Amino acid sequence: MTTLHFTLRQLEIFAAVVRTGQVKRAAAALHLSQAAVSQALRELAEALDLTLFERDGRRIVPTAAARQLLRLAAAPMAEFDALPGRLRPSADNAELAGDIRIAASSTIARYILPSALAAVRREHPALDLAVISGNSSQAEAHVAALEADIGFIEGPPTRDDLHAAAWRTDTLQIIAPPDYPVAAVSPTDLAAHPWVAREPGSGTRAVFEQSLALAGLAAPQAHLVIDDSGAIVRAVAAGAGLACVSRLAAIQASANARVQCLDLPGLSLQRPLWCLSRAGHAHSPLIERFRATLDGAIGVDFDESDA
Repeated sequence: MTTLHFTLRQLEIFAAVVRTGQVKRAAAALHLSQAAVSQALRELAEALDLTLFERDGRRIVPTAAARQLLRLAAAPMAEFDALPGRLRPSADNAELAGDIRIAASSTIARYILPSALAAVRREHPALDLAVISGNSSQAEAHVAALEADIGFIEGPPTRDDLHAAAWRTDTLQIIAPPDYPVAAVSPTDLAAHPWVAREPGSGTRAVFEQSLALAGLAAPQAHLVIDDSGAIVRAVAAGAGLACVSRLAAIQASANARVQCLDLPGLSLQRPLWCLSRAGHAHSPLIERFRATLDGAIGVDFDESDA
């Protein structure tokens, strides 16, 4: 298979010569010397093994092969011309296109992102989106390793090589099995009850334990550890014990009478959610536009007044 070696710049020079009909005029339009234009035409003709121009007095006339080349090159050249606008989308360029990799902690990936990402894709079908989920520590690691372009975690952020910006607000909710004697639960005797908890590294677990510590309470021992909030809800519904999950998860389960929600006086369980990027690496314009569009879509389904 023969490999052709020519450049986009040579095609641009060739197209300018065809448009102007003269090397001199093309050189002036491109701010090049006539020698540079002539050399580019010669190298392009040699690379393609074609005669591109024939001389007619002082004019040079494109051959049939040259006219075909110009027609075939028009679309690729237009694509290259459009690259800056696609790589730096602006308010005037509503279409978002490209691949975006998102790392998200499991509660965000399960309860906040799906419907919002579907809405973003409906509005921007040229976007290809991939979500990597895990706990907050794992999501941080994906962003730090450049395996994700943007991250969303339940926090708190723990890495110095990442920039974390407050994104939204969520609230944690303590849940119990449907027939559990919730009246017997008080902040001072949490250790007397069986607990289902997320694994170490989970943002939900970290925030719950920090909230207890701020209230002067010890974290109860986890008798069952599960690395998925949906599975925790199902375990609680089956009678495994108490748990602390995002209110987003609790509301869905309590609406079907699968679990009870209970509040402990004096215990604040609000938490910020965080948006992550690599420290020292500003989000590209595409990622910034994507985040703004995503926030607009989430606003329809995520009522922060409930958080």
